[in-house]
Amino acid sequence: MQEKQFKSIIEIGSFSIKTIIFSNENDAPKIVGVGKSNTQGFDGNVVSSFDDFIDSIKKSVVQAEKQSNFIIKDCFILLANKSIKINKFKNSLILDDSIIEKNDIRKLSKIKLKPQKDFLQNIHTSHYQINDDLITDNPIGLSCKKVSRISLISMIDKKQVDLIENIFQKLQIKIINFMDSTTSYFLYLKGKQLSKKNLILIDFGFNHINILIIKNKQISFIRTLPIGCRLISDDLVKMLNISFDFAEKLKISTIDLYDDRNPTIEIPVWEEFGNNIKNKIEHNYIKKIITSRLDEIFNTIFKILPQDKNFYSYLFTGGGSQIKNFQLYFRSKYGHEIQFLEPPGSSGIPKVLNDSSFMSIYCAFYLQTQINPDKDDFLKKIDSFSNKIWYKRFVDLL
Repeated sequence: MQEKQFKSIIEIGSFSIKTIIFSNENDAPKIVGVGKSNTQGFDGNVVSSFDDFIDSIKKSVVQAEKQSNFIIKDCFILLANKSIKINKFKNSLILDDSIIEKNDIRKLSKIKLKPQKDFLQNIHTSHYQINDDLITDNPIGLSCKKVSRISLISMIDKKQVDLIENIFQKLQIKIINFMDSTTSYFLYLKGKQLSKKNLILIDFGFNHINILIIKNKQISFIRTLPIGCRLISDDLVKMLNISFDFAEKLKISTIDLYDDRNPTIEIPVWEEFGNNIKNKIEHNYIKKIITSRLDEIFNTIFKILPQDKNFYSYLFTGGGSQIKNFQLYFRSKYGHEIQFLEPPGSSGIPKVLNDSSFMSIYCAFYLQTQINPDKDDFLKKIDSFSNKIWYKRFVDLL
């Protein structure tokens, strides 16, 4: 019987810190501990209070440790902000009509990246290309003149890396490596072999919106916008003179973008002489504040999407997509049906936390529990008859 092993992933977000601890007993990955705390002292890019930031990380870690009865000594760090860049890299092997073998794929995997003093680099396989024309995930058994490996290179700003390493050194937690949400989302979707070849994934976060476009099962567009659902909460605070926490509650739990059955909402005002005073505000008035900001955000997004955006399927994830009846709002405003990307109910994440805001760290968990795609064992033992090839011409590299 294989000894139980534990690993952990900590996601550093601008709104919350999420931690998961998972075991891999008998090669059966299972989430055994989950933690979530509000981010303090960090806006996603800059640390304003070192101590507050450390405390918020510690709260999330301790929650997961108590559930799993395991103390985190090392972890993977997941990031999703503007400090990350994704590049593509192509390396090729000339075969002169020979059959592709495992050894050829092994040679392609030995990529020597130029050292970057300003960035930490991670590399992942996107797909393989046959004769600069055909695209496949499994090239073994094919004969060709040239086979190429297209890799995704995740580049994380070294300043951000150094900052987080210093913080975790104080927490006495060793960082194994850094991950980014973009490649995690892409490789997760690819591993699930979704039927849709063309997807637009919008990660509607607190301070940032990450857009990932997959065309013919390849990454064709990546963009991070410095806007997020925090703008909605800021508007509510300003227009209704309420606390930020209550604004968050209104945005996610109270206001319905489609249902008008609640004509008024009770809004607390400043306490006077110990009395709890509440004002009644029309539901539609508050809804108008939210939809006005949503309109502005998505008009900005649609301006940068490709012209053929109407021929894509839309996937949403992130905390901003949890607004009540967001799906109906988006369909009526922009004419697109959308789906939400959330962890499965059997993920091991408690039901009260299992929503789209946990999807990025779940994708990172999924990747860590799969066999490394850069190892030979990942390559399926197939012949030329069982290769699945998408006969699409290669899209220009980013």
